[in-house]
Amino acid sequence: MRNVENSQVVAEILAEKITGKKRIDFYLEDISIDREKEEIFKKDIRSIGRKVPLAYIICEQEFMGDIFFLKPGVFIPRPETEILVERALDFLKEKNRFSSEKLRVVDVGTGCGNIAVSIAKRIENVIVYATDISSLSLEVAKKNARYHKVSNRVIFLLGSLFSSLDLSLKGKIDLIVSNPPYIEREKINSLPEEVKKEPRFTLDGGKEGLDFYKKIVPESVRWLKSDGGLMLEVGYAQAEKVLSIIRKEDELVEEKIFRDLQGNKRVVFVKKK
Repeated sequence: MRNVENSQVVAEILAEKITGKKRIDFYLEDISIDREKEEIFKKDIRSIGRKVPLAYIICEQEFMGDIFFLKPGVFIPRPETEILVERALDFLKEKNRFSSEKLRVVDVGTGCGNIAVSIAKRIENVIVYATDISSLSLEVAKKNARYHKVSNRVIFLLGSLFSSLDLSLKGKIDLIVSNPPYIEREKINSLPEEVKKEPRFTLDGGKEGLDFYKKIVPESVRWLKSDGGLMLEVGYAQAEKVLSIIRKEDELVEEKIFRDLQGNKRVVFVKKK
């Protein structure tokens, strides 16, 4: 596989999926496959050569050490988003120290459900409302919730941003999390070919990459309870721009920024007064 990064590892992952064997088995055992599986393997290799994301070929992606099912047309979770989930868990665990009430979380733009399911799997005393405009994404997200046995703690809602939430939840949400589209529109065509195979609506953040923050931030004030938190993943060099949007809302205070493993400002967090 020329021009494919980590081609041997990719080939081994494809072989794992087809044979049901672990990677180490290929070096310890004499493994043969039938003609049908061989043809599937060759087809998958050709797809990799055409820059189809590996996650779309094997229909899964690892996140927070767990497997999440995927389909082409659904945004692929990134390792950087684990920072958002880890900080969200810290916040919710701290909330649990002072109250036994059920915590309410909203995951705006849930995609395959990786954020919502990861939170629900680790915090029992929670209900997560996970919204998305894509019925395909919600279909996959529901499958992930069932697989991780948290269907009773995640409610999936079809609609844009907060539009599908019941109005009775206004002022009652403990935490809003989101990894919205934040790529600047003019930069999308210069993204790696694998990334451009993902749905454009999951990447396109408008001219400056800030369109969704401008919608989510003011809306969040209406849904959060007092001392509730808003936690947003941001793109490279966007943290200060997002904070400038947040600072227009007098009720949002206690700004915090969390960095990813590369040292980039990755997550912005604020509380409602």
